[in-house]
Amino acid sequence: MSRKVAILASAAALAAGLTPLISPAGAASVVFPKAGCYDLTDPAGDANYLEPQVPSDPDLDILGVTFQVTKTDLKWFIKVKQLADGPMAADGHRFSLYFDFADHQFAASGSHFAHGTGAIRDGLAQTGQAGHSVQLGVDVPAVVPDTVPPSAAYLNKGFVTSGLTYTFDTAHSMVIGDLPLSDIKKYAGRSFGGRIQGVGVAASEDRYYVSQGADSTESDNSTASFSGTFVAGANKCFPQPKKPAPKKKR
Repeated sequence: MSRKVAILASAAALAAGLTPLISPAGAASVVFPKAGCYDLTDPAGDANYLEPQVPSDPDLDILGVTFQVTKTDLKWFIKVKQLADGPMAADGHRFSLYFDFADHQFAASGSHFAHGTGAIRDGLAQTGQAGHSVQLGVDVPAVVPDTVPPSAAYLNKGFVTSGLTYTFDTAHSMVIGDLPLSDIKKYAGRSFGGRIQGVGVAASEDRYYVSQGADSTESDNSTASFSGTFVAGANKCFPQPKKPAPKKKR
């Protein structure tokens, strides 16, 4: 079953945390990527729930994604055309990063709800069949059961605990995700590095615990698979550390 179906239903909603709108003080402490510099790009005006007749929602319209790997964290900056408190047709919006590493598929998702209905999602997440407002998933299975009765692998939705956080910065129209590298190593079995494959980001409107896909970094807005890549630690859109000055010869 495709990731597209998973996003449209509850299982794509991926360890509990907070999804604040960033404060001016918080914004001042964030090192943003250079304007217009992206590792993944996406055309403007295509966030339309996969139906051409539905107007594009600027709150869900991904323009580009930039990755930064620090000594302790994987960070991603999702530039949105016009990020608001929520989308036009629902209370909540949800952004998800997907990537493949060490034979595992990671899905890091975060939602923000303009009027607080995220409490419903987090309540339903206690069943283990839906993700929290902020959720890391590793090898999340398809929505439809794989066997009858369902296998143990299907019943385990792949939702895992982590230090994942999401911040929704409306001033910069930026959604910022942050996942500790220690969490990736924990679930992948080795340190994060190299060229990361199967990378993509999806934006959805979030209704309680069901997400309706609107945009992705794939050319056709697909979420069945992702073709993006980036090199961990390249950090091409951020200031590079200065090289030490050569020692003077005596």
